[in-house]
Amino acid sequence: MAKLLVTVKPVSANASKFAFGSVLCGTLFVLILASLHVLEPEFDPTWRFISENALGSVGWLMQVAFGLLAAAQIGVAISIFPQIRSITGYIGLAILAISAAGVLIAAVFVTDPISVSPEAATFSGKMHSIGAMLDYTPVAALLLSLALTRSKPWRPVRKRLLVSTGIALVAMLAFVLQIPQDGRFGPDILAGLFGRFLIIADIAWLLIVGVHALKLRKQGGA
Repeated sequence: MAKLLVTVKPVSANASKFAFGSVLCGTLFVLILASLHVLEPEFDPTWRFISENALGSVGWLMQVAFGLLAAAQIGVAISIFPQIRSITGYIGLAILAISAAGVLIAAVFVTDPISVSPEAATFSGKMHSIGAMLDYTPVAALLLSLALTRSKPWRPVRKRLLVSTGIALVAMLAFVLQIPQDGRFGPDILAGLFGRFLIIADIAWLLIVGVHALKLRKQGGA
C-alpha cells in the first residue's frame, strides 16, 4: 500500500525571504572559504582544519564565514518550519538550531593552532572546540529530509536531499575516524580534507533546501 503524503502549508513570503538569505549566506561561505585557500596558502587544506584560517593574516574572513554558515542554517530552519508535520522533523529542527548556535560560538572564539595539545589549549580554543562539537548538521539534514519528503511539494528533490545527506554523514564519520586518540595531528592525518568534504556537503544540503523553498514560493506552495 502506498504511503500517504502529508499536506503542508504554502511557502509564505516571509519564509521565502529567509530561504533566499540562506542561499545567499551559504554561497558567500563557499566563496570566502575558496578565497582563503588562495590568500592563506600556509594552511594545507589536506590536514589543517578550516578553523585555522582564522589564525592567518585575513583570519577575520573565516570568522565572517562561520557567521554566514550559522545564518544559512537559521534561515533554512525558519523557512521550512511551516513545512514540518512530524516529531522527526521537529527533532531535526532542534538539532539544526543547536548546530547553528555551535557554529556561532566557533565564529566568535578563534581556535588554537592544530599543534597545540588539549592540555595547553586556551580559553578561546576550548570554546571554539565546544562550538564545533555542537554542530551535527548531517544528523539534522537526515531527519529533516525524511520529514520534508513525506509531503508532495518536496518529493521532486528527495533524491538530492538524501544523497547530499548521505555524503555528509559519511564525511562526518570519516572525519571523526581521522582524529588521533593522542590529539597529535600531522600531514599524514587527512582531517582537514574530510572536514572540508563535510562542510561542503552540509552547504550543499542547505542550498538544495533553500532553492527548493524559493521554487515552491513561485509555484504557490503546496
